[in-house]
Amino acid sequence: MAAKALRMRRARIDRVARWWCLAVSGTRQKIVILILLASMIAGVAGGAVFLTYKWLSQSTFFQVTGIKIEGCQRVSRSTVLALAGVDVQANLLALDLDAIKTRITSNPWIATARVERDWPSRLEIFIKERRPVFFLNTGSGLYYVDHKGKVFAAVGTEDDLDFPTLTGLEDINFKENNALLEKELSAALKFIYYAGHGSSFLLRQNISELHINKEDDFILFLADQPFPIYLGREVSRTKYYRLAKVLEWLYKNREFENVTYIRLDYKDKKILVGKKMPTDA
Repeated sequence: MAAKALRMRRARIDRVARWWCLAVSGTRQKIVILILLASMIAGVAGGAVFLTYKWLSQSTFFQVTGIKIEGCQRVSRSTVLALAGVDVQANLLALDLDAIKTRITSNPWIATARVERDWPSRLEIFIKERRPVFFLNTGSGLYYVDHKGKVFAAVGTEDDLDFPTLTGLEDINFKENNALLEKELSAALKFIYYAGHGSSFLLRQNISELHINKEDDFILFLADQPFPIYLGREVSRTKYYRLAKVLEWLYKNREFENVTYIRLDYKDKKILVGKKMPTDA
């Protein structure tokens, strides 16, 4: 009896196993069919989208009829238009805006550019030009430096030369992004910034030259005075205002013509003003 019961139990297990296999097989077939149907639908939809895009990108409805350009000051509108490489025959939908932006910002005077579509037929270009702060004297001539310390464009023969000039770094190749040059440019920027937001007795407009000697000390030359001002290696806001106070005292006491030099690197918190001896007069 036990053997017969065991055979019956095995038979039931076999029937259940066969049923489960058939059910699983049917489910797999349904899944495969669903995947195939979804793939076909996606393919048809994708093809329809592609054909629609291709048709629209060739349609005269989206043909560019106008280009708006804003932000031009030094760089002319015609220059930006030439860099963009877009004419009125182009299709607005087919334009590669990133490529246009890259071409526009290849101009050294253009810091950033934003290119947008104005549907259905106009392109808008907004540029931001670099703002020069001072000149860097290099072995190959003068170059503009912007407010971020980037050396970006050579100074032309017809350009405005009313900017301070940083000298003494002619042997450094600025195109190699030298770390020493970055440090000196940053220090010069700080001092010129202080002069643009500080005392009326030491204005940025009156800074003619910042020279860096072999000891990496800064020497300042004013536009209206011939004597050197030795700033030392550190260029700080405190040092700027101390110098402005000295210049104010010299101006009010009419002592400028007797000064031969000013040293802010003499002693800590001390300023040395050299004056002509009576025999030098």
